[in-house]
Amino acid sequence: MTGNLKKFTKYTSIALLMGGSFVLAANCGSGTAGNLFGYDRCSDGKDRLFTLTGNVGTFTKAGFNGGKVNTATGFYPTESFTSVFGELNGIFDIKNVLANDKIKKFKIGIGAAAAGLAWDTTKYDGLTKGGLSNGSGYNYNYIGAWSGYLGTPSGTYNDNRQIMLHNAYVDLKFDATNEKFSNYEAGYDLKVGRYESGMDYFSGYTQGFNFDWYTQYGDIENRSGNEIKLWWFSSFGRAFAYSQWFLDYYAVKTTDTNNDGKADISYGIHSFGADVTYGGIDNTEDGFVYGDELFVRPFFYFYPGLYEAPGLKTTYEYQFGNGLGFKVIAQGFALHVHKGFTTTNKTKGRYNEVVDEWSGNLNLIAQGNIYNYNVRVGYYENFGSGNSHFGTYGNPMGLDFWTASVYDIGASISDIINRNARSGYISGGGSYALKYGTLSWDLLGRITRSPRSDEESIALAINHAFNNGLAIGLKLEWYRDTTHAGYIINGNTPLTASRTDDRSHAFFTLDYSF
Repeated sequence: MTGNLKKFTKYTSIALLMGGSFVLAANCGSGTAGNLFGYDRCSDGKDRLFTLTGNVGTFTKAGFNGGKVNTATGFYPTESFTSVFGELNGIFDIKNVLANDKIKKFKIGIGAAAAGLAWDTTKYDGLTKGGLSNGSGYNYNYIGAWSGYLGTPSGTYNDNRQIMLHNAYVDLKFDATNEKFSNYEAGYDLKVGRYESGMDYFSGYTQGFNFDWYTQYGDIENRSGNEIKLWWFSSFGRAFAYSQWFLDYYAVKTTDTNNDGKADISYGIHSFGADVTYGGIDNTEDGFVYGDELFVRPFFYFYPGLYEAPGLKTTYEYQFGNGLGFKVIAQGFALHVHKGFTTTNKTKGRYNEVVDEWSGNLNLIAQGNIYNYNVRVGYYENFGSGNSHFGTYGNPMGLDFWTASVYDIGASISDIINRNARSGYISGGGSYALKYGTLSWDLLGRITRSPRSDEESIALAINHAFNNGLAIGLKLEWYRDTTHAGYIINGNTPLTASRTDDRSHAFFTLDYSF
């Protein structure tokens, strides 16, 4: 633990110096350096055909349970690493030079990103699975891992991809308001290409398209949020372009049409649904919000030949107009996995568990706000293997479940998502508008129980976003993971007795956006 703390201090100090130099080097066209702590960033407020933005940052995970891998005793440490990340994005806003009242938005975006590891404790951990002479290089699962779009080659540390084109999209919005009902806005949205996903069950970047049709309805003078939206989403690839995760576009699910044991095509992940909103949350004159809003979303996800997942999401929010309010979220789905992909063999299943033909999932969240403070209580349960092929490449919980160990069942995924797992959590936090920016904090406690493992964690996160584009974050998490007998940690031999591992760690982030 002491060695990792020393390295954590060393590499985060270097990151602070790098971040500070980026900020000081920035200027607003006045010939003077940008401000390190405070003051609004420069803007002339003009509409432009082209806008260039960017971000540079670093992410550090410091595992407190360090040491060398010992396969004889089954000991696998909590990994540590530091990444360096950068991106540039350009947006062409065609609408600013196009005189057409029916086109409400016409943007073309393109951007590239790059990342690498500056510190990697798995590089010399005694394993040889990653193509390194003395180590596994397992941290490539966070930064750079690449085994082909279809995942068919044997990807190793040496196959890493450190740069990619993560943004390449067209974003359009058309006015479709009917003259007979001109008081109701209606229209179409289309976004196609490579872009950051906004779907509940598909996070990161997507390669595909979103298409929406929407219209207002009812008494919109008193219910400003009244809207019906029909939507379709298709994705033929997923990527991550962040300082914690950096992975080039890959097919989330694939198909072996030749039955030779190798995937040769991806039919893509698809979903459709309807969003119905009733009510409205509006601003008061003194800066608070008031009103109530009901949101209902039936949806249907599928990958042809593998699974179907019909589900429902409902939310209800009530704001009193005096800084007090609450919101409740209830959502879930049923999962049908085609028989050819079910199994009663844990080692041949998903996440070291069997895969059921029929399963389900329930996600409940209740949260309240008291001025600039908040409290949240959540419950998440899988009935059978509800997250075997669906629900892990999106995060509707509102908490990070990729915080375990890279040596375990996936790239640090928690058993929150495993078969028959039940998780409860509670959190509280606040935010403060200060002279130099916004300070926020959150304290979260979680308990998970599943046939595979029991987990308990307490995490404190503190973030400060300065007015000049600089943001600093720190998370400290105590995390205990007890894997039960009969299950596997990293290797191929099931445990003969339960074992408890310390997965406690610290996260440190430093970002500068311009």
